[in-house]
Amino acid sequence: MENQVKYNGLAIAGFVVSLVSLLINLWGIVGLVGTILSAVGLTQVNSKGEKGKGMAIAGLVIGIISILYGIFSIMSCVSIFTA
Repeated sequence: MENQVKYNGLAIAGFVVSLVSLLINLWGIVGLVGTILSAVGLTQVNSKGEKGKGMAIAGLVIGIISILYGIFSIMSCVSIFTA
């Protein structure tokens, strides 16, 4: 049996959590978790030579967008209630 390169679990988890953060934002907290998981997964992919680099990068991008949307939501709510 050949030695097959496996996908990194944190890269997959970061991508999935980042996708979920688009549906359940919670002021960017879920996006932050997805971003952290994706960053750690990307680091492991680069150091161990595993698969999943694309998923980790996509998780980072989606997570950052979710964080920015969460910050925008908080700022919008604050400006509505203080006006």
